[in-house]
Amino acid sequence: MISKTSKVGVIGAGNVGADVANALVLLRKCVKVVLFDRTLSKAEGQAWDIEDSIPLLEEMEIIPSTKYEDLADSDVIVVTVGVQQKLGQTRLDTLSDNAEIIRSTMKELDRVAPNSIVLIVSNPVDVLTRIALANSTRAENLIFGSGTVLDTARLRYQLGKRLNVALQDVHVYVIGEHGDSEFIVWSSAFIGGIALTEFPIPEGVTLEQIQQEYAELTRKRGNSILERKGNTSYGISTVVCQLVDSILRDEKQIFPVSARADSNYGVGSEIVLGLPCIISSIGIERKLVIPRNAHEQRLLQESASKLNEAYNSGA
Repeated sequence: MISKTSKVGVIGAGNVGADVANALVLLRKCVKVVLFDRTLSKAEGQAWDIEDSIPLLEEMEIIPSTKYEDLADSDVIVVTVGVQQKLGQTRLDTLSDNAEIIRSTMKELDRVAPNSIVLIVSNPVDVLTRIALANSTRAENLIFGSGTVLDTARLRYQLGKRLNVALQDVHVYVIGEHGDSEFIVWSSAFIGGIALTEFPIPEGVTLEQIQQEYAELTRKRGNSILERKGNTSYGISTVVCQLVDSILRDEKQIFPVSARADSNYGVGSEIVLGLPCIISSIGIERKLVIPRNAHEQRLLQESASKLNEAYNSGA
């Protein structure tokens, strides 16, 4: 059961922030949601619209606010503020606009909610999570980004359909940048405990073709949605709910979130990118090291180098 005092703050009442708040209410992940935005009328409009669904659900509370103080005592604070990616841009193209927003936001959160777990969703999420870590006094385990959780979910769902198995039996990760340099760790892929290389593949297609197809789909899925509707918000809002759930219920689920890389990855201790971690009531409880072959290690190093260059240019 969820705690009777569980409280989640959402910073930013745009498409993503509002959908996160709505999903938290619909899925009843906590008992109180504070929707913060610098424009009160915007926060009120979104919060009141969401509030109208509560009489048809279970009792919850959603509070619109422009005061950081209202985020005090939050168990989790979800940061969605910033300039959103436009058609034709990469996620890294938004860095110059969003870096300063994250710095100022972390300063305020350290002031009013120093013990809350901070979940960065704003893009480019890996670089902004690194900026948040560098500009906060709270413990490192209390800050992480949504990383490649959505990319991994997309892959598992589509691959499960292709192989005709439940997605819960598809064990494979997308790691690295949440962006163009992300990649799939095929060498560690298992289907129901059976290595993917040993699993029966549908007739008329090879494993190599499947790997190439889904690597392309995973990288381009976000832009494909962006081209058609102008933004992406439903998938990421569900990701946030799952991460919040793992925190509030201390579920210790494994997610590839944006975190500083373990030294065993060989990419430096300051690089932040999507890697498997155990998420619990203390945030990142443990960082895990996923086995990878020499080719995948090169891809990881290339992704890390790209993100490090972006950080040095935009931080």
